[in-house]
Amino acid sequence: MYYEEEIKALNQSRLKYLIVGGLAVNLYGVHRLTRDLDLMIDISEENLNKFAEIMKKLGYASKITLEKAKNLVALCFHHTKDEFKQIDIFLKNPIDFKKAYRRRKVIKVKNVPFSCASLQDIIQMKEKAGRDRDWIDIGALRKITKS
Repeated sequence: MYYEEEIKALNQSRLKYLIVGGLAVNLYGVHRLTRDLDLMIDISEENLNKFAEIMKKLGYASKITLEKAKNLVALCFHHTKDEFKQIDIFLKNPIDFKKAYRRRKVIKVKNVPFSCASLQDIIQMKEKAGRDRDWIDIGALRKITKS
């Protein structure tokens, strides 16, 4: 699975994270293409610094420092050797992280636990974003909740 190494590193560091976005949609069983990994994390300064250090060890860099990113909604980390790998984290979480973390679903892939936002939280976040791709995902995710 794409991003398996990154998820293992986050798990080993005990950093609390939630997979949201396209990969989460995939993990719930909806087939659609996605290249990036979208994450929500606890956005305390200590946790953000810990996350940035993990990204650095894995070969990722951001064009913007954490200090300069304070007013942004999200921060993007690009892999320095693999242009197709990108990890985005919310700096202003669209939903309450602590509550969402309690509702998370852990989905194992090849014995690696992936910490995903709940189906309802993903739907709520996609409704807020409201892009065409999000509405398509919402339709597919709602079919899962009905089955």
